[in-house]
Amino acid sequence: MSIFDPVYRQKNLSGQITRSFFYIGQAVKNILWEKSKHEHLTPAQVKVLLFINYTRNDAITVGNVAKYLSCTPATVSGVVDSLEKKGLIHRVRDLDDRRKVHIKLNPAGSRVVGVVESIGYEIEEIVSDFSPHEQEVLEKLLERVSEKLMDKGLIYTGDICTACCHFKKDRHTGELKPHYCENLHIMLSEDDICKECPHYSKN
Repeated sequence: MSIFDPVYRQKNLSGQITRSFFYIGQAVKNILWEKSKHEHLTPAQVKVLLFINYTRNDAITVGNVAKYLSCTPATVSGVVDSLEKKGLIHRVRDLDDRRKVHIKLNPAGSRVVGVVESIGYEIEEIVSDFSPHEQEVLEKLLERVSEKLMDKGLIYTGDICTACCHFKKDRHTGELKPHYCENLHIMLSEDDICKECPHYSKN
């Protein structure tokens, strides 16, 4: 049995759907390669830059980048080293925990993010042609697929703090960091809660 066998797919709708996922994945890969090569970067390097730009500062570590890319910390260290040599990022040691190193964008890295962050617009344009109801149904079904893949450890997904079960809004009203994370036991600013977090959980 194979999803690439047309006879099998004719008899199994799930096989047809799964092959469609493969085609969509190939389209995403092609789009990513196209954007990457214009900036003389690899797709992995582009993914790291986007992760840094849209993830909360305290969560941008080699370990969390490895989770995001589904690879080993050693592999990520190589990608980070190459981006550092290109002058796109720099490492910063955590003031509270000297063992922990965070990664930040340099001005050149921010410029590159501005160029490549439109990745996926081609697919979004197609989806936007669907009716609101079709989009809602598709989103719910894809979310269920994503959750199953997460359970198997095959993908990483994060979201912003306001959608997380650990988030407590306005724990200390009037402070620079008024919000609180019950999972990490840290206070959060308005800017913090608008960035993705690897520790995000719905329940």
